[in-house]
Amino acid sequence: MKKKTRNKFSIKEKERIVLSFLEEGSDSYHSIARKYNTSHRLISLWVDSYKVHGKSGLSFKNDLSYTGEFKLKLLQEMNSDGLSLHQLSVKYLISPSLLSTWKREYKEGGATVLFMDKRKGRPLKAKSKQRTTQKSSLGNEERLIKENELLRAENDYLKKLQALIQNQK
Repeated sequence: MKKKTRNKFSIKEKERIVLSFLEEGSDSYHSIARKYNTSHRLISLWVDSYKVHGKSGLSFKNDLSYTGEFKLKLLQEMNSDGLSLHQLSVKYLISPSLLSTWKREYKEGGATVLFMDKRKGRPLKAKSKQRTTQKSSLGNEERLIKENELLRAENDYLKKLQALIQNQK
């Protein structure tokens, strides 16, 4: 079975797809999506964004960083006006997946989560604990050796004490 790869469309390709949908009119989002091997929701998002913003509506700005106030304002607008993620996405040219992430975070952690700065990119790898493990293992070995010596001395003392007691009897 062939692995499905993610399609990335240039703005020209998006415009061509949107115009073919608008001009033909008879094709559904599903048929256009099948024709171009993509999602019908994506096609509908492009069409709606193109209707509202023109060609510039086909470029979503996910590389920007947004303030907590802006995120909160969008989520409040969505709730108060009864807008869907799709409608809000078309209005502000922000991907629905990003809006969905904000909505989920807001639901789970409240408004303060939206104001926290997040580190971009791949998470850092954990630092190697090899050095600290070696130091602690040496410390543990030394401690165990001392403890062992003390127990031996105590054992020898008790044996001598028992031998003296038996000699006196």
